[in-house]
Amino acid sequence: MPKPPKALSPDQSLTAYFGFEVRKHREYVKLSQSELADRLHWAKSAVGNLETAFRSPTSDHAKDLDTFFATDRFGWLHGLIVREELPDFFRPFARREPDAADIRMFEPLVVPGLLQIEEYARALLATDQSPDQLEQAVSARMERQKILNRKEPAPPRLWVVIDEGVLRRQIGGTEVMRKQIAHLLTMTERHDVTIQVVPSSVGEYIGLEGGFSILGFDDGADIAYAEAAGGGHMIEQQKDVARTITRFELIRARAVSVDESTRLIREAL
Repeated sequence: MPKPPKALSPDQSLTAYFGFEVRKHREYVKLSQSELADRLHWAKSAVGNLETAFRSPTSDHAKDLDTFFATDRFGWLHGLIVREELPDFFRPFARREPDAADIRMFEPLVVPGLLQIEEYARALLATDQSPDQLEQAVSARMERQKILNRKEPAPPRLWVVIDEGVLRRQIGGTEVMRKQIAHLLTMTERHDVTIQVVPSSVGEYIGLEGGFSILGFDDGADIAYAEAAGGGHMIEQQKDVARTITRFELIRARAVSVDESTRLIREAL
């Protein structure tokens, strides 16, 4: 005798809500779990694992379900789920990121998250994530980047300053780095993205001890986020935000021009 479906309350978690919606849509079209899995070319157990919240959905799950059921609900839910996978200390900042009109970022060590390719992000996150958490962490990072490619509202204006060492540090090996740097070059061609590089010849300068980001809003006060060993923290007091903005401008003053920065990126490639 088959086991009865596990009772699933949509208010238990976002993953449970996703599973609840899968079951609701599946039952509406009168398909069994295995029949839906066959239609979607999934493993037999995949639908059941989603409906019981035994497994978290992937972006491919969400895309397949949205296509099959002609909806955008599963992609929307998946976006909420992966954002919940972000570290607790970063989550409040990430929730505000999509509302920003402009974003300023400085990173002395690695490519900023909004500009990372998936392979680079996976190699970087693998150093601090268990295997079962890694894919969700990568998905969460890729989900954040959707704000750069949206149609409405317009994407935020992105201004990034990186240290030249970011271009030289081998994350994920040579091929991953080539692909990552090529992606940076592609992003420099966008009118709403500016990337500048602080060359190694500068030596020491303010900011080398840690990266940070600043969100600017059309309505409301700017906020910032500063990285720290093992975590980070939001900056909301306006006098502290103002200091962070000044810090960004001082670092930017040590960077080379946009054209020269593009040359350095191309040279690294």
